[in-house]
Amino acid sequence: MHQLEALYESTPKAVGFIERKIDIPSHTLNLYGPPRCGKTWVALDYAATIPKKKRLYIDFSDLRIDKTTLAKSLQGFIDRHGIETVILDSYDKSVPIPNCRQTVIVTQAPFTENPFMPLLELAPLDFEEYLAFEKRHTHPEHSFSLYLRTGSLPSMAGTHESLLTRRLHSLVRSIFPAKSDRAIFRQMARHLGKPLTPHQLYTALKKRTKISKDRLYATLEDLKERRMVAWVEKFGQPRAAKRLLIYDFAMPASMFFEKSLMGQLYSIAAWRFVGAQREIFYHDTLDLYDPAQHHGYIISPFSNAESAAAKIADRIEALDSLEVKRLTILTVSNAFEFDFDALHIQAIPFYEWLVEDAIQ
Repeated sequence: MHQLEALYESTPKAVGFIERKIDIPSHTLNLYGPPRCGKTWVALDYAATIPKKKRLYIDFSDLRIDKTTLAKSLQGFIDRHGIETVILDSYDKSVPIPNCRQTVIVTQAPFTENPFMPLLELAPLDFEEYLAFEKRHTHPEHSFSLYLRTGSLPSMAGTHESLLTRRLHSLVRSIFPAKSDRAIFRQMARHLGKPLTPHQLYTALKKRTKISKDRLYATLEDLKERRMVAWVEKFGQPRAAKRLLIYDFAMPASMFFEKSLMGQLYSIAAWRFVGAQREIFYHDTLDLYDPAQHHGYIISPFSNAESAAAKIADRIEALDSLEVKRLTILTVSNAFEFDFDALHIQAIPFYEWLVEDAIQ
């Protein structure tokens, strides 16, 4: 059977699909996002809404596909069968984009070859989405504990504790197949949520593996383009070391016997701003600072009102100089609020803050 005929007759099904916070509209676009965040499932769920004879789904990672033949025959096949929607998953530019009513290109990095193509980003699971995937219907505090352990990738939700490390390591090997890339990831994992410069990363890596500075910098740029890493700049000091974010917080934690709760919590909190395209910074006195709202954030997992008041007293002059008007303390479970001079302080558990409709 001709490969296009086989693909046309048998579109995979997104069995057990759970809705995400995005919907694919009925026009051409680029669905993009980091590895294993659920792009294929979203695309297949959309494909199921289109009549079978009007759609064609092609996964470019399918080893059965002869891309040379596909490039020559795709447009003619679409025209002969009156296909209206073509979904090109894991698209790698080896085949020209066909002409039809709608083309959905699925990639990790945004597709920049056509500047007029609309973009639709799919991020990993936020905590609210995770609750739908996890399905154990436990107290939100316990669910957040599970979220910390299993991470933000859909395939990990609900994983039993006994299988967790093995499955996370399998993901790391799949996403970073080259040994040198895994070495880079492992070194970055040590600095999750911490200030780090590319030069510091290079210096640390040189002690353990052979790598050029050009190779490392190119890898960092690629990870950034694929939304796998992001950086939080220091307020008022753009040349200072930036705090490192990694798109999933469980894989980095799985790389070491000792866990970094603060690194995971920082990554979760900061990605919420990054995902909302909100400008966010860090400061010596604040883990996160939103200058547009004059709102500061301190991550203090086990803080209580007494310890928080002592912490604020030590930082009040710096907070005043930043013109902070609101201060939120993100905790694991405690909630309280008080005023310190003209500054209002509210402590809220992560599991409540993450499901608020909007960042205040």
